[in-house]
Amino acid sequence: MPDVKIEHLDKVYDGGVQAVYDFNLDIKDGEFIVLVGPSGCGKSTTLRMVAGLEDITGGKLLIDGKDCTRLPPKDRDIAMVFQNYALYGHMTIYENMAFSLTLRKEDKQLIHRKVMAAAEILDLKSQLNKKPKQLSGGQRQRVAMGRAIVRNPKVFLFDEPLSNLDAKLRGSMRREIMLLHKKLNATMMYVTHDQTEALTLADRIVCMSMGHVQQIGKPIELYEHPANTFVATFIGLPPMNMFEGKIENGKFVCDLFEYPLNDEQKSALAEYEGQPVIMGCRPENVTRSGNVKLTVTNNENLGMNSLIHGKIGGVKIVVAKFAEWCSFKEGDEIQIGFDEKMTHFFEMPKTTVNEKGEQTVTEYGKAIR
Repeated sequence: MPDVKIEHLDKVYDGGVQAVYDFNLDIKDGEFIVLVGPSGCGKSTTLRMVAGLEDITGGKLLIDGKDCTRLPPKDRDIAMVFQNYALYGHMTIYENMAFSLTLRKEDKQLIHRKVMAAAEILDLKSQLNKKPKQLSGGQRQRVAMGRAIVRNPKVFLFDEPLSNLDAKLRGSMRREIMLLHKKLNATMMYVTHDQTEALTLADRIVCMSMGHVQQIGKPIELYEHPANTFVATFIGLPPMNMFEGKIENGKFVCDLFEYPLNDEQKSALAEYEGQPVIMGCRPENVTRSGNVKLTVTNNENLGMNSLIHGKIGGVKIVVAKFAEWCSFKEGDEIQIGFDEKMTHFFEMPKTTVNEKGEQTVTEYGKAIR
């Protein structure tokens, strides 16, 4: 399996609309890379440029050392699995899986061996004589993956392949894709807006927003050390709680509470004395003791965990995740705090105001290490 190098990739559409800015990524042999972000962030456009389905405006794409920037899709030796399966309804499952090899006019015995090997991996041997309409959504997605496997491509590309499946089936298909990657030891790029898929599947995550890469790293790195306010709130469910305030005399001070800084935080935040900053704390790092009064608005018991939704000062909505079954009712008041080892601090985002007076973020607040 090859390395894939993406260097300074840009995508600008007619009319000057730019969808992807200066995308850089080195993918190692056999690595599973997940591109994640909200709709319109540029992740699918990036994948389609790698596939050759979108022209590359600027930059370079190298696969196994070969410059593929201007090559047509058929010459890149890449297989793509789409969201909508893209199966031929009049063909059997066997014929669908064999189709690309038949077009190449490969030996029939070789085609048969490849199709049967892929069907064995994906548990489709009993379905080969059926038509796609006779299969479930999960089975059809496995056929789409099987069609990619028989080609033995250099790189597998997945464009939100599980979006059309229900929640239970998505979970089982995630596990199947993980097993498939281990069996094939293949280089894979996978696009999703679902952060659960990103966290569970990826060797490394590429988190995107507004056409820019916001952070690249292992799942645990993005979770524990988010690079900015976007990554902090996009990765993790429920999202990180965020509070705007300022640093004053060794404390984080906001309208709702004061939070004393430990020595490490004081050192990192020394240059921000008197300046506005953002403090973040994930729901699971909210503690059951502290000097902050939370008024409960909702209590979601999830078995071993409870999600407590509440307000501080009657305005700020906060979510706490406690590792126990809680019996709080609406209106109950509880004392909470924030685990000092797991709090995060960020610079304020940069914003602009348009002609309508609407404020939009132009640059997310960077993490203060």
